[in-house]
Amino acid sequence: MKNMLFKLWKSVDPGVAVPISVTLLLISVVSIEILYLILEEGDALGWIHEGQFWHVEHLTFFAFVLLNILGNLVMFKKRNASIQGVFLSGVSVGQGWTYCYSCECHVPPRCSHCYDCKVCILRRDHHCVFFGHCVGHQNYRYFMCCLFYMWIGLLYAIILNTEVFMTILHEGITPHSIFLLVMPWLMLVTGQVSSSAFVFAFVADTCVFGFLLVSGFLLIHIILLFGGQTKKEWFNSQFSYDLGWHRNIKELLGKRWYLVWLFPLVSSPLPGDGIDFEMKQVIHSPPKIF
Repeated sequence: MKNMLFKLWKSVDPGVAVPISVTLLLISVVSIEILYLILEEGDALGWIHEGQFWHVEHLTFFAFVLLNILGNLVMFKKRNASIQGVFLSGVSVGQGWTYCYSCECHVPPRCSHCYDCKVCILRRDHHCVFFGHCVGHQNYRYFMCCLFYMWIGLLYAIILNTEVFMTILHEGITPHSIFLLVMPWLMLVTGQVSSSAFVFAFVADTCVFGFLLVSGFLLIHIILLFGGQTKKEWFNSQFSYDLGWHRNIKELLGKRWYLVWLFPLVSSPLPGDGIDFEMKQVIHSPPKIF
């Protein structure tokens, strides 16, 4: 048994285990607080009235958001975005193909090597430090949906925390409440707040910081999605694969792109294979003769 556990421990990649563990920990902390606010503070916030149970609606919404976050995260990890197991036909090697000295093979356009994943990724966008994997052709859909529901979940948590603070402090927006939000650790050490108020403030700070961070990532990737670009192509102002916003969305989210936001198990086949990409047609106008 000890040998089995030791082998399992040795097989764990810290570059994957650490970021995903931190991400799951943050999701758990925010989820526990949301559940507490819904179940314990619903009366104080006016969600539960005589003959009405509004907390059921909150629980249903929260469960839906959390299920989509975790479901898309699992599918993101399961989808192989690398060249492993992909047949790269030698006949297709031509314009745009490069040679990767690390993988010792030719790779198609938009494919690049990740030194964290130690493999080439098809249509590589970037290495996600929070998920411990690269975002590529096969898992971009799940990355986007997970990012979207994280944004919704954090916004929801901020709204709940705001109402709780206004209820608990009974003082509105004052220097004391602002200081509590900005530096909860100092307020706890100096004895200005109770431990419960500190926990609420600390998690609220985490939600606000996470919301701003996720909002920035989501905005950037919406721009990339509509423009049919990877992050590298965006930085280089390359628009060779921009086929129009509708085609661009289909290329990454699949033929049923409008349904993928509902649930991670919704089938939405990708039109491409991540190797060959249709390029934007450039119409050259004939030279003018004066």
